[in-house]
Amino acid sequence: MTMRTVLILFLVFSTAAHAEQFRGYTLEEADAFHRLWTIDNWDEGGPLMRYVFLNMSEFWNHSVIDRGGPVRELPDARRDDVATFITRTGAGAMTLRDYVDASTVNGAVVVHRGNIVFEAYPRMLATDKHLHMSLSKPFASTLIAILEDRELIDVTKAVDSYLPELEGSGWDGVPIRDVLDMASGIGCLEGEDGAYTDPSTCYYQFEAALGWLRPAADSPDDPYAYTASMQSHRPAGEAFEYTSPDTFVLGWLVERLTGRPLADVLATEIWQRIGAEADAVVAAPRRGIPLVHAGISSTLRDVARFGLLFTPSGRGGLEPVVSDDYLDDIQHGGRPEIFRAARGEDAGFVDGEPARHNSYQWDLVMADGDFFKGGYGGQGLYISPSRDLVIAYFATFDADRDGHEMLHVARQLAKSGLFDPDQ
Repeated sequence: MTMRTVLILFLVFSTAAHAEQFRGYTLEEADAFHRLWTIDNWDEGGPLMRYVFLNMSEFWNHSVIDRGGPVRELPDARRDDVATFITRTGAGAMTLRDYVDASTVNGAVVVHRGNIVFEAYPRMLATDKHLHMSLSKPFASTLIAILEDRELIDVTKAVDSYLPELEGSGWDGVPIRDVLDMASGIGCLEGEDGAYTDPSTCYYQFEAALGWLRPAADSPDDPYAYTASMQSHRPAGEAFEYTSPDTFVLGWLVERLTGRPLADVLATEIWQRIGAEADAVVAAPRRGIPLVHAGISSTLRDVARFGLLFTPSGRGGLEPVVSDDYLDDIQHGGRPEIFRAARGEDAGFVDGEPARHNSYQWDLVMADGDFFKGGYGGQGLYISPSRDLVIAYFATFDADRDGHEMLHVARQLAKSGLFDPDQ
């Protein structure tokens, strides 16, 4: 039996013992995970993936997103009817509490009218900063919306009108709104075969340029120049196609228009305005260039505080962070005609119900105005403005790379009647 096998068995059994009441990692466990980690294996599931997602700054350079000012309190108002709500899952019917405990969820919180009505951390600590992966993306689009509200950017204009480096590339003439809606037409798609394993693909080289994947012999070392070399494979505005270079360009726009590092803008425009309880961090493996599309880590409660910006209980005050125009754009400004254009009619269903559209980096918007963003490994933020409801959760895959069904559970909760305005 090799030392690597011994370490894996040790971690599997020790982490299983933690699942009942997680208390963090011992020094011995942390050392074992560091010995197992490589740039190739850290996101493949199991105990190693969970450890790395909870401790990203031990493995990559990061920039700090500073909190500041008073913490927004989230009063504890736990409700037994929420914890015992019967979910319908592939594993059968079970209470929300039991499903969270039994699934791959590391932490989950339900906030109604600004109060915590359910919270559980079966595989992490409440204070842990968990990697968001693509749940990072709406932070970039919200910064664009803030600049838009201040008339510092016009999203109907072409992206190269603000970033002349993109002239002559596939980005030339692409409206910023199409970049926001992941309809840029750029031929650098995450869904292509080998996107994360084959250095001949555009997407692999994009992440290698950022220091997120192992560089090949011909990998670029400048993500800005590489992004500026990308070409289109279809007209902009034709179809929603998931591609993180769109989000990278949004972050580039924010930095260009403000003249400040993205982490600083996130701190002053979002983190310090949501009443965050802790600093967040954003991975910046190469020359401090932020992984705006996937690299933010924060506490789960601070994700919920961000979600509250889109609900009545979080939009009070003289100057709400999320304007009426931005919220209306998310809920009603999307384009149903592009939503399934590249993915087929079976795409975008939540608990058997079709989503209406996507918008501003949010993955899907339902007919009733609820919207959602997910991230690789099982992160999720579900927002129901009409119900003043936020459901947030973190997760990682198990050793077989299986995940959970929390998006469908969140939709079931939202439609359960437990959170209707008259309740």
